[in-house]
Amino acid sequence: MDEGLEIRRNPVIQQRWLFTAEKIARDPSLLRIALANIARWIAADELGNDAPLLDWRARIEAAQATPEGMCRLLDLMRDDGEDAWYLKTCSPFPGVLSRNELEQFRCAWVH
Repeated sequence: MDEGLEIRRNPVIQQRWLFTAEKIARDPSLLRIALANIARWIAADELGNDAPLLDWRARIEAAQATPEGMCRLLDLMRDDGEDAWYLKTCSPFPGVLSRNELEQFRCAWVH
């Protein structure tokens, strides 16, 4: 089975995306973490294909600019469809969730 498909089918991963979206909805300033990650990763030039990062950056900047942009970003983060998962495989959100928050999802993944 395709590992990406297996990850998408794991409900814990989708729950983590939903939790992250809700946290950002409550505190949009957290988007700065994602933008800093994107800038650092592009500067390091280690991914080979920056297109997903550039897409995320455009969506995040739109979210910071307008309520509609924020709705579109949160909708994408909550979406469990194929198109959303293409971007989710290159998530710029490390650091948005605390270690304790992440640990809850790790424990759920194991059980």
